[in-house]
Amino acid sequence: MIRLASIFWLIPALLVLARIAMLLRDRRDLQGAFTFPSLTLFRREGSIRTALSFLPFLLEIIGTLLLIVALARPQRVLRSAANDRFGIDIVIALDASGSMAAEDFRPRNRFAVAKEIISDFIDRRQDDRIGIVTFGVRAATRVPITYDHDAAQAILSRAQVGENGDGTAIGQAIATAINRLKTSQTRSRIIILVTDGVSNSGSIEPITAAALAARLGIKVYTIGVGSRGEVMIPTKVQNPFTGAIETVYRTFRADLDEETLNAIARMTGAEYFRATDPKSFNAVLARIDSLEKSRLAAPKREHIDELYPLPLRLAMVLLTLGWLVGETALMKVAA
Repeated sequence: MIRLASIFWLIPALLVLARIAMLLRDRRDLQGAFTFPSLTLFRREGSIRTALSFLPFLLEIIGTLLLIVALARPQRVLRSAANDRFGIDIVIALDASGSMAAEDFRPRNRFAVAKEIISDFIDRRQDDRIGIVTFGVRAATRVPITYDHDAAQAILSRAQVGENGDGTAIGQAIATAINRLKTSQTRSRIIILVTDGVSNSGSIEPITAAALAARLGIKVYTIGVGSRGEVMIPTKVQNPFTGAIETVYRTFRADLDEETLNAIARMTGAEYFRATDPKSFNAVLARIDSLEKSRLAAPKREHIDELYPLPLRLAMVLLTLGWLVGETALMKVAA
């Protein structure tokens, strides 16, 4: 598309054209129908003189019009259609408490398996914005919601068990995820909460946070991870005899508050899932992967090419030629 950025400069152009029309009309009115009484009208010498006498005026008029066009700043505008993307805004809240180091998802622990499966989930959601929150005794945003999945994957890969303290602040995790989503304009906003324990930290109760999510129209899908019964968890201890740091395995009983996780999901119109092994964990995220999608409109792109240099250069050339033709010896020929 071609447009003029300063269209008001066309007003002088119209005035110049009007003045030219008036001059031509006045010149025609001053001449009779038969200016020359003989065939000398058609003599070659007379035609050359007439053309040369009119040439400077013609060059200056065209040059002036081109100069006005340049001042009006013609532009070529290239617009790309809106790149509509269909997806949802998702914040993944991942439990990083000490119990996630339990190795019932052999040969790796719960946290390592969770990171791997979540990473695969992110790869499948190319049209979604993804955010990541990790939590323990406190919750922290690791990745604000973004289309930059590579950055999200890199940060997720560096997450470690215990980086947020040894505790389980489920309510705080939901509240932190809500803060990332509350300004989102998409119709579908969800939180995927992954935990293996009972809320025992934080100043916000899980049900209170769930009620806030429900009021804002945010769904909270909850996933309880870990096998039932007793599990082994590695613990770093110092050998009292050698002073060396050693890894010992201790047995503890899995304590998952499924009732609260179920209540959180129901309050927000979502679902609760139990993942007792890597296969079932992957199946849970595959189910969430089939959620409804809503439109995310990416901004339109516009590229502008300035076209005024060409008419400006032509105007300078024609105005200079007009001056030279009128002031040099060439006009003596027409005299």
